[in-house]
Amino acid sequence: MSKKSIKIILATGIFYPDVGGPAIHVRKIAEALTQNGFRPVVIAYGDYDGQENFPFRVIRISNKLNPILRRAKYTLTVLRESLAAKALYAFNLATAGLPVFIAGKLFSKKILIRVPGDPIWERIVENGRRSVSFVNYYKQGLHTVDRPWLFRVIKFVLSRFDHVVFYSPFLSEIYKKYYAIPANKVSIILNPVSRREMLPVEIASEPTVLFAGRFVAYKNLELVIRVFDRVRRKIGSGKLILMGDGPDREKLERLASGMSSASNIRITSKVYQEKLFEHVCSSTLGIGPALTEFNPNFILECLSFGKPVLLSRENGLSVKLPEEFLFDPSDENELEAKLVKFFDEDFYKSAQGKVSRMDMNQTWDKVTGGHLELLHKITSGYAHV
Repeated sequence: MSKKSIKIILATGIFYPDVGGPAIHVRKIAEALTQNGFRPVVIAYGDYDGQENFPFRVIRISNKLNPILRRAKYTLTVLRESLAAKALYAFNLATAGLPVFIAGKLFSKKILIRVPGDPIWERIVENGRRSVSFVNYYKQGLHTVDRPWLFRVIKFVLSRFDHVVFYSPFLSEIYKKYYAIPANKVSIILNPVSRREMLPVEIASEPTVLFAGRFVAYKNLELVIRVFDRVRRKIGSGKLILMGDGPDREKLERLASGMSSASNIRITSKVYQEKLFEHVCSSTLGIGPALTEFNPNFILECLSFGKPVLLSRENGLSVKLPEEFLFDPSDENELEAKLVKFFDEDFYKSAQGKVSRMDMNQTWDKVTGGHLELLHKITSGYAHV
């Protein structure tokens, strides 16, 4: 079978121009597949109504449908499109992983999955039921207490995929240990990070801290607001911008409105990638304050534009950060002390120098090359790599 006739389903929750790791990854992988003679079809949730200027098909399932109908339509679409496909590649465990698993087993197709995070720990901590890091959550066996049925389902399903891809060795080790995934079924393809040229945008007139992501409890944004307010009162300058969406938005807005620095805290909706890059380039530093950060794309994007960052210590970042860039997300005093330093001009110039010397050579070509090699082996008859 020639590559020209090989159809690959890429099933994802979000897709470009939405902001997020899976959205841009799926686009880049689909483009690379097309350039190499494959026939990718992207299936995603979303309501983008612009022109689809892609050299491959994109099928979007509207988020305006009620949840049951939305998931049913997504699953039926995966089933229909998989009939003529050689392989199906899911980019999350829940909304895409299960439909891909069902279609793959029903029609005897090769199935792969890229694990972007942990749906058990993330849901528990974002709902405020627990406040514990990812590693400690599993060490304490809480995954078998909070969602034992979901743990068993994920363990059953993952072990029956032909291949499982992780973007962080940190995440991979936990899953191999607790979900019993055979090592020969696992690949690690790091998120991209390479140097970009600064965009021609106006730099903020005063130090600006930027966050982009989900507004959920484990992202620790209440701590960021409280600490920023203390720093602003101490230094007398600074802005905080939180960009994204999620169930905690109103709570964060209420908290920010009660701060003395309320006029210097801006909480806005998520933006498309090009606009996010403009905000990164105009800001002073990016912050990743979650209890655990796996290998956050937003932080990598900040570094790629030469911007220093502050990141939680428990992280799977593919770039090694100096100690002054790291903090304990449960310690407000440490975060305050670290943030104050970044508002100092001399310290900030030193931090920029450290970013400029970091090893950042994981290009998109390397990333898509890893996925292409894996898909070629899978579709050539090798179930494990």
